Amino acid sequence: MRRKRLALAILLAAALAPGTWLRVPIKPHRFEPLVTITPLAVESTHAGPFQLVAGWQMTGDRLQFGGWSALVVLDGQRFLAGSDGGRRLVFERPDRSRLPGLLDRFHDNEESIKEGRDLESLAIDPSSGTVWGGFEYRQSIVRFDAEYRPDGEVHPHTMRRWDDNAGPESLARLSDGRFLVIEEGAQLWRGHHHAALLFTGDPIDDPHPENLVVEIPQGYRPVDATPLGGGKALVLLRRLIWGIPPTFETALAVLDVDRRDDRGIAQARLLAELGNSIPQDNYEGLAITEDSDGRHVWLISDDNFMSFQRTLLLELRWNAREKARE
Repeated sequence: MRRKRLALAILLAAALAPGTWLRVPIKPHRFEPLVTITPLAVESTHAGPFQLVAGWQMTGDRLQFGGWSALVVLDGQRFLAGSDGGRRLVFERPDRSRLPGLLDRFHDNEESIKEGRDLESLAIDPSSGTVWGGFEYRQSIVRFDAEYRPDGEVHPHTMRRWDDNAGPESLARLSDGRFLVIEEGAQLWRGHHHAALLFTGDPIDDPHPENLVVEIPQGYRPVDATPLGGGKALVLLRRLIWGIPPTFETALAVLDVDRRDDRGIAQARLLAELGNSIPQDNYEGLAITEDSDGRHVWLISDDNFMSFQRTLLLELRWNAREKARE
């Protein structure tokens, strides 16, 4: 039993490490499209300006469901999630609906190897429904129309030098129409400077984006981003804690691409380390809703297609008057 537990811990550490290089293979399989969303019993805890409001566990077809690495809001009532296997999940807000989610593909190329389908980030234009996805290994950004049909792809020169499995984890269409994409991997081993690109508009139509360096609090890596207003974005951060079993720490930071230090670097300002204030898991997707009772932050976890991990969805209220971590 001890050997079995040790083997599982090693497998988990390898699969979850930033710059993931090991996954359970995704086999071709008949779709079971419905996804169950079950409430979790959670306490109303606080971390900085964030208060945990509710949580849910999501379950679906054991071969098709999982690996959720990106999250965007479709219309204030529904979410779209994207997975490492090129899947999409559309579901109603579980705080307002009990309907199941609907699982489907982003495109019909089911024969594509995992390295061609590894979607890690999403951005959306709410007015048109156009969606953009950041793909690792391909190191590209793909545009999808409102029906999720691909209609454009770009391979920026800078992104071609990004690590195959630590590439465009964060992609956001900023409120002013610019696009920000951040590399998960740091420029130096155990460093805190990350390469980024800033597009003036649609990445498909902008062949010359601005190169940018983003500074992330030491030890964390950026795994998703969502717009806040102007050149600002909320960035989801993740840090691996080695152990048996290994665990993750999650944090949230604000990045303003228009505020740079004398080195020309844009620094992400830490708002809160969520720690034990939320159920521990590998959170990789981030979205924001503006509601009548304030702003809410949503997190979704990536189970890495491992049977002993979960897909969790959390809702946190952002209390703007509460003090952020300095």
